[in-house]
Amino acid sequence: MSLRSIVFLALALLALATPTASRELGTAPQVRILGFSMDGRYFGFEQEGGDGASQRGAFAVDVIDRTTGSSAAGFPRGVTQLSWEATPADGRHRAMRGFRFDEDDEASMQTQAIRRWAQTATRRPLRALALTDPGQRLAGRAWTDLTRTEGPIRFMADPDIIGTHPGVSTKYAVAARLAAPDDPDLACRDREAAATYPLTVTLTPELPASDPDAARRSPETFRERSVELAYVLPPMTCATAVHVTDIYRNKASTALAVVLLIIAGGGHSDAAEYRAVIFPMR
Repeated sequence: MSLRSIVFLALALLALATPTASRELGTAPQVRILGFSMDGRYFGFEQEGGDGASQRGAFAVDVIDRTTGSSAAGFPRGVTQLSWEATPADGRHRAMRGFRFDEDDEASMQTQAIRRWAQTATRRPLRALALTDPGQRLAGRAWTDLTRTEGPIRFMADPDIIGTHPGVSTKYAVAARLAAPDDPDLACRDREAAATYPLTVTLTPELPASDPDAARRSPETFRERSVELAYVLPPMTCATAVHVTDIYRNKASTALAVVLLIIAGGGHSDAAEYRAVIFPMR
C-alpha cells in the first residue's frame, strides 16, 4: 500500500471516530398545564426533562399574563433544555437565578435537583396567582402523535355537535412560525453569539360557509390576530421546527392559550422547550 493510501485511510478512520461525526437525538420535554386564574388573566405550565444527550436536566415553570403578553412578575423560573447554553442577556439565564450546581457533581444538574429548587422558588407566587381554573383543551398535536399532519390547527371555540346544521360555534385556525433564515449548510451550529428572531402565532377566525356576509356585519369577530415574541436562539443552535401542541380555553371563554414546542438543533444533539401565548376572546 502506498504512503498516500495509508494517509488517506488514517484520515478516514479519524473522521469516523470524531464525536462530531455522530449526532444524537434529544428527548422531547414533557409539559403539564397548571391552568388559568379565575379571571382568565394568567395561564401557567410546567415543562420537565433533559435532552437525553448532555446528561443535564431541565424543569421550569412559566406563567403568562394576558394583559402584557409576557410572563408574569417573577416568571419564568427554572431551567429548560436550552437554558444551559444561554448567555447573560438571555431571559433563560435570568430564569436560573438562585439555582446552584457543581459542574463536578452530575446529580446537582439533574432534573430532580432542578425540580426541587424551582418548585420551592415558585410555590409562593403560584399560590398568589391562584391558577384554579384547569381550562378545557380544545385542540393541538401532541409531540408523540405520529399521525399529525402539516398546516394550521383548526378547532371550535365552544363544544358544538355539527350535524345537519352548520354549527354555531366560531371556528378558528392557529398557526405558528419562527422566522429564522433558511440555513441548509447549518452554519448556525458555529454561531458564537445568540440570535433573536420573531416567533409569530396567528389566530384566524373562519368565515361560515353558510353566512358569507358575517365578516361585513361583525368585522371584529372575524379579524385575524397575531402575537409576536422575540425568540432567542442560544449560540451554536439552529431553529428546527415549531409545533402547536395544546390549545386551552378558560371556563369563562375570555382567554385562549396556545402552547408551542420549539425544537432547536445543536452540533451534537437536539433540544426543545415550550412557550405559550394568550389571545383574549372578549
